[in-house]
Amino acid sequence: MIFVSYCHADRRWCRRFEIMSKPMSRVICMEFWSDRQIHAGEWDKQIRVAMDKAEAVVFLVSPSFLASDYIIDTEVEYFLRANTDRGLMIFWAYLEPCDLAHQPGRRIKDFQAMTLDGDLKPMSSMTDWQWKQAMVNGCQMIDNDFIRPLETPMIHPDAKRKPSLPRVAKDFLLLKKPARRDVEVLVYAGKWWRQKPVKRGSCATTIHVGDEKTKPGTEFQVIALTSELPLTEQTYVNLPDHRTHSEQIVVKRA
Repeated sequence: MIFVSYCHADRRWCRRFEIMSKPMSRVICMEFWSDRQIHAGEWDKQIRVAMDKAEAVVFLVSPSFLASDYIIDTEVEYFLRANTDRGLMIFWAYLEPCDLAHQPGRRIKDFQAMTLDGDLKPMSSMTDWQWKQAMVNGCQMIDNDFIRPLETPMIHPDAKRKPSLPRVAKDFLLLKKPARRDVEVLVYAGKWWRQKPVKRGSCATTIHVGDEKTKPGTEFQVIALTSELPLTEQTYVNLPDHRTHSEQIVVKRA
């Protein structure tokens, strides 16, 4: 989950960020959470539960944001500590001119900001085209620096040791850690043959190693990758379009 921290006085900017980040949120299989999703009831408890679940936060920084005791004492303090304690990622948008020379603005300024061209400017001073492009750049930054490293398939150490496998290797432990999204698996035999994907939350799958005529000891390359859309073809001459991919490993026919 990515937590969006903002002041209600800036709800217009929060809504703008929701709209600009919507295409990315469809792809990355990760929820963007803000207090706009609070249900009737114990609002403070719902916010704190969401904060605990968050793996990253986006601060929408403005004078109202820095003036809010709740935001500074509860949300900002929590996320700065989480950045140190558990590596939570922090991103931010500079909405309006405000005091970034004193804490906590001074500390927030150390983290990656959404910018148009690398030059930190308030989005309120930008044209519509400029602030939209700055938010698009920010979404790309979040995807490249945070999401893709998390979803990149990591190969299990045992799978790197050229294991000898039967023609149909069921429950083959391919990944080191559970997949954050469905992972496509391909085996190379003259072309890339699509296998059964590793389902989200799993580490294993079934792969086919040659056919009944394949000689023992024959080697095959295997790769795992993630893509924005599920693959539809059974074979590919080259690796299909993908977002991330694992290192290639080699398996042998038993």
